[in-house]
Amino acid sequence: MSTQDKEAGHVLHQRYERPEPQSPASNQDDISAAIIGIRSRLDQLSSINADTIFTPGGPQSRYHAIVEEAYAALGLLETHIDELRTELEYQHKRLDEIRDAALVEQVEEER
Repeated sequence: MSTQDKEAGHVLHQRYERPEPQSPASNQDDISAAIIGIRSRLDQLSSINADTIFTPGGPQSRYHAIVEEAYAALGLLETHIDELRTELEYQHKRLDEIRDAALVEQVEEER
């Protein structure tokens, strides 16, 4: 590979910087906890009905807070999905660049 090709590859690589990695176990724990949290809050919300909406002391008395907690957990999941999307896009572009550079080199060698 020529120096010019290496420099071009380096410039392309800089445009698609890899996101900061997080511990897979930590990500899995966060994702699992968020899913469990959402499911728990949905169960609480589904237990509320017209007969219990005004009963003091139960989940119905704080259903707005439960909804907000569920949305916060959902936001955490969305953040993790965005991080996965970014990593996938990075890997896709990185491999496309490697393939393209190898094809250029192969064509130049055949000349």
